[in-house]
Amino acid sequence: MTNVAHDVRVIKHIDGAYDVYANFPIVQDALDYMRGMGFANDSWYIVNADGVRLRLNDQDKLVVFNSLIG
Repeated sequence: MTNVAHDVRVIKHIDGAYDVYANFPIVQDALDYMRGMGFANDSWYIVNADGVRLRLNDQDKLVVFNSLIG
């Protein structure tokens, strides 16, 4: 049996802070979840297992997001 880490997080930016909404084993699962729930606006992000912040752009493509907030 394989132990799968759920290191990929879907987060929401609220009042200057990030709150974890859900955890997944891979970015594609998080992306599918965001798209399925309609989380395409600028306040929702994915943080991958390496700590890189990703978000959907206006063309519905996943891009690296460099935030000014920690």
